[in-house]
Amino acid sequence: MNLLVTGAAGFVGSRVAAKLLEAGHTVAVFDDLSIGSPENVPEGAELIEGDLRDADAIRHAVVGCDAVVHLAAQALVPESVENPQKAIDINLVGGTNLLEAMRKERVKRLVHSSTAAVYGTPTKVPIEEDDPKMPINPYGGTKLAFEALLQSYHAAYGFHVTAFRYFNPYGPTENHHPETHAIPNFINASLTGKPVPLFWNGEQTRDFFFVDDIARAHVMGLERDGFNIYNLGSGSGHKVRDVVELIFKLTGKDSGIEDLGERAGDPPQLLADTTRARTELGWEPEVSLEDGLKQTITAFEKRLNKD
Repeated sequence: MNLLVTGAAGFVGSRVAAKLLEAGHTVAVFDDLSIGSPENVPEGAELIEGDLRDADAIRHAVVGCDAVVHLAAQALVPESVENPQKAIDINLVGGTNLLEAMRKERVKRLVHSSTAAVYGTPTKVPIEEDDPKMPINPYGGTKLAFEALLQSYHAAYGFHVTAFRYFNPYGPTENHHPETHAIPNFINASLTGKPVPLFWNGEQTRDFFFVDDIARAHVMGLERDGFNIYNLGSGSGHKVRDVVELIFKLTGKDSGIEDLGERAGDPPQLLADTTRARTELGWEPEVSLEDGLKQTITAFEKRLNKD
């Protein structure tokens, strides 16, 4: 298929684009490069620099596509709290520009990157796709609203949609500025000899899983008809403090822990029920936490030495 992949110069999108190329698809990347880098775009993919908020630019990029894999977003929770309008403009207005471009160009197949943030503070764990959804930040709110919009385009225009709700992905290509995600902050602290910052003394449980497992799911999602939503996670939780201790072991550098105390809105447990993805897609996470951390640490070490 001829595919347009939005946001594929970033952390997850670059790995998704690489897996799609490996599967034999033709890939064009649409990215504004505000967070991503041209260096992340895999060899063999065409880079189109553009902004989702530019309706003409995204419609031009959609021409000739068979399907779209949509990962472009304002995806940093703290930024969405500080500047909710930006999250609305990119995730909802920009997302609508994409859907309208697809409708007008008769492209009716979409794989979408959603988030576990749509659930907010869970009522139970593990979390199933049909559990209550009560976002506690604008990022999660815009993602849930866009899922509803996708459902309406499926019902009204016959779009085939597969959306994946990520839990706690990590991997070698993660390099945000500022970095707000746990594992890259833990690795960077360990490698540079700084105390690892932990809320709740690291007693929370989180569902960490490797970025390449996400990428494989997106390849599978292209084959699904209808409207589908799947949780993506490891299916087994890890206590945050235990993950930090494993990072210390793998880096050989125990830089200590800085306890930041309690944090409002921080649920004690987040864990995905991935039964639906396993049974309907045949998807299973393949990379263990230790193997994924080894790959990630190696990449971060190279980046630090390069800098």
